Amino acid sequence: MTSPLPSDLPVLSTVECPYCGVVVPDAGFCGACGAHLTADGPRGSRRLHSYAAFPDEPVLRVSQVSTLFPHLSHRAKAPFRAALGVIIVLLVVFAIAGTAAPLMAVCALGVPLLFVLYLFEVDPYERSFLIPTGICVLLGAALGAGWALVASPYVDRALQPSVFSSLTSGRSLVAAVIVPGVAQLLMSVPVAIVWIMQRKAMESLDGFVAGATGALGFTLASTITLLSPWLGNGQLLHQSVTTTLAQAMIRGLSWPLVSAMVTGLIGASWCVTLGHGPTAARGRWLASPILALSIAVAVQIGLGFAAIAVLPQTALILTNLLAIAAIIVVMRVALHHVLLHEAQDVVVGPPRVCAQCSHLVPIMPFCPNCGVADRAVARHRHSAVEPPARQEAGEAS
Repeated sequence: MTSPLPSDLPVLSTVECPYCGVVVPDAGFCGACGAHLTADGPRGSRRLHSYAAFPDEPVLRVSQVSTLFPHLSHRAKAPFRAALGVIIVLLVVFAIAGTAAPLMAVCALGVPLLFVLYLFEVDPYERSFLIPTGICVLLGAALGAGWALVASPYVDRALQPSVFSSLTSGRSLVAAVIVPGVAQLLMSVPVAIVWIMQRKAMESLDGFVAGATGALGFTLASTITLLSPWLGNGQLLHQSVTTTLAQAMIRGLSWPLVSAMVTGLIGASWCVTLGHGPTAARGRWLASPILALSIAVAVQIGLGFAAIAVLPQTALILTNLLAIAAIIVVMRVALHHVLLHEAQDVVVGPPRVCAQCSHLVPIMPFCPNCGVADRAVARHRHSAVEPPARQEAGEAS
């Protein structure tokens, strides 16, 4: 059941959603289940043409910024795309120049610092999440440094040429399966600790941020530990440009981005409360934490095999780029279904200006006009906004 429309809203016509059966404002999207009311059949309920966090984008789209930063406003996407582009350019420039210290710094700090800027930009947890975020970073960094110190000898031995070496040998399986598998399990520890510490229930995107933050702390410390031998060989790297580019791609882009996305998905699926309320979207199984963990471990193992395989450096770079693109799509599909199935009270609240489409709409689990999930809107933009006419009337009185 829904509450009646508030009297201070403009007169809105209502309609019964054909997907969930709730009476909602007659607009483009159902405010209760998020279904697209103007689309027919499964296309409307699944809404793969309209991503729940950014409805102006399809779900099946390779967009790194709108995937890793789901709370961003529409206007902030362009600056973050530019910042990610600057990181990539710096990686390429320093790799071609062969400068050890600058390249190491960008590899370790580039993506994690961008994620910190995202947290300051959206302030998704109204400062109550500062301590848990710090715990995620520090715990992830400690685990990452320890993992790198223990795991690097196994990887080094697997990379040494031998007439008996193969991808199925014992040392190769340890380096490609055990080492990255354990790394992914360790990356998931910070979000589990935060989940235990939180006294109130965490929303799905709270878990996503905790998971991504812990993973980026892990990749930051492990990258510094693994690349520290660079600093012992002088200011320049004495290796081919393609080898340096491949290492920069793996350590500075693929490793942090993939780890943040898959661990964030684990956190989101772990913290989501699946409701039995009005939702017609299929694919509930996509919100399972077991599936998210399985995907994460499989991805890390796949990249582990790619790292120890005797591939040309250009092929290794291409493999990591394709892995990033594939994980972006998988991540968007899963997170889209998490947002569609997350339990929320179906109540028609007071009016406010939607942060995505700037239309005056009643507060509901989904914006009736653009379909953005309310949980994907940063909390500091959740405050209700009165209609301009009423504001002017109040000032005149």
